[in-house]
Amino acid sequence: MKNLDHAAAWMRAALLGTFAIAILALSSAPADAQYYVRSPEVEKGELKLEEHGAIYSGPGEEERRRHSHEVEALYGFTDRFEGIVEGFFVQDIGEDFEFDEVEIGGQYELIERHGDGLGLAFRGIYEIALQDGEPDEILFGPLAKYVAGPNSATINTFFVGQLGSEREIDSLEMKLYWRLKHEFGETFGLGVEGYSEIEDISQAGSFDDQKHRVGPVAYFEFEDMGPEIELAAGTLFGVSDATSDVTFKFDIELAF
Repeated sequence: MKNLDHAAAWMRAALLGTFAIAILALSSAPADAQYYVRSPEVEKGELKLEEHGAIYSGPGEEERRRHSHEVEALYGFTDRFEGIVEGFFVQDIGEDFEFDEVEIGGQYELIERHGDGLGLAFRGIYEIALQDGEPDEILFGPLAKYVAGPNSATINTFFVGQLGSEREIDSLEMKLYWRLKHEFGETFGLGVEGYSEIEDISQAGSFDDQKHRVGPVAYFEFEDMGPEIELAAGTLFGVSDATSDVTFKFDIELAF
């Protein structure tokens, strides 16, 4: 038993070290956009620290990035509401690594799911641009998750409005994220995720003008090692001309 305890302690230290290295790497490594499907659940008193990153290969016609990261902290103030603070880091091809924006907001759980069934929440975020010439933005929209035994389907529908000089929304972007997942046990699962972005829904253009990607993702979860640890890694393939050919994504989440 002592050997198992020592092994668990070493694994926990290694995973916490991995998270720390990922955070520190933001100051030196190139970055690209994160792709993560949010869940509607809120847990009172729970603190979450998350890192969502992606590395791009084969730039698209409209997407010419190396990689980006989103570092996120969430805290459940009540059974239904959690506060959110995020930092977004990005590097485009031929550009410097940038701390691009700070995001502040919250998520409210409209329908609590107990076991199988539907969960529903609404998220609102104010995104403060840190680079000259970039407008602030507001993100808002619903998150839904349906669970049936080891299978689940999750979908996020977010709208992003850019704030002009009069603090009015000039245009409206839509982000549609979804995940189909099957859990093989308490620690491992496989799924498929998809991400679509339409920069201006009033002038959506053709399918190839929009950003669409889809691909397989593996999930790992460890609950008996101090903080609850969730890891995910996958490969997303661009299915439109505007999108990078391949995007490698990873997620690291710690819950206390």
